[in-house]
Amino acid sequence: MKLNVIKATLLVAFLVFTTWLTVIGLNTNTARIDFKALEKSRTEAMNKQSESSFESMLKNIGNTTRLIKPDILTSTDTARLSLAIRLLDSNKQYAYAGVLSEKLARLQTSSYRYFMASKYFLTETYSHQNPQNELMYIKRARMNLEKSLEISPSNNDAKVDLAICIYNINKMQGTDNQMELMKPTLLLLEVERADSSHIDAVYYLASLSREIGKYEKAVARFKKLVSLQPQNQQFYLELSKTYEIMGNQTEAKEWADKARNLK
Repeated sequence: MKLNVIKATLLVAFLVFTTWLTVIGLNTNTARIDFKALEKSRTEAMNKQSESSFESMLKNIGNTTRLIKPDILTSTDTARLSLAIRLLDSNKQYAYAGVLSEKLARLQTSSYRYFMASKYFLTETYSHQNPQNELMYIKRARMNLEKSLEISPSNNDAKVDLAICIYNINKMQGTDNQMELMKPTLLLLEVERADSSHIDAVYYLASLSREIGKYEKAVARFKKLVSLQPQNQQFYLELSKTYEIMGNQTEAKEWADKARNLK
């Protein structure tokens, strides 16, 4: 998120904090800060900001792209919507392609269209064209992935994307909800059990294992990735990094050398 978004979030948290202090009395020596309440207020403020940003984007769709007419937002012509999505996609207007894909998904009750809507929102996020709306797009992607999985529960790619969305949302706005914190890992483990060679699931599980200090599991998974894709230099470098964190400089150098030799 850009600095102005961060400042706005901090301002909201500060106002909530100072208002709370006023209520309990600034001169009360026994006053205790309810950090959970403050965190809840901050999260609610960010959620409202995200929804407000999305509604603002919809209202301004006619002013920010000339590729489609604004009335398409109320259209039920699936052929026209499909054509508009392809046009927006080819011109890298991913946010609007996501909006229309979501609409088409509702009209067709289509798992594929919901999945594609999430892809467009995430692509818009990765493009960094509108970093101030990053949280909004990731939340929108999450919503579409959840709807896609309601229709097609066995879509492993959607589960992996959902895991990463939830992980990033938790990182960006914080949460004390243990179930929310566990969801990414549980989703990835579910995919790994269904398909032990799913590259993305194994990669993210390896990364999460390293993040929480389970280095042996991280090493085992990164080595599995090397066996699955022996020409992928990144996996060798990830192994080198993991060994370096573990303090095993010999193994770290060995895997770094193997990565260089792939060039």
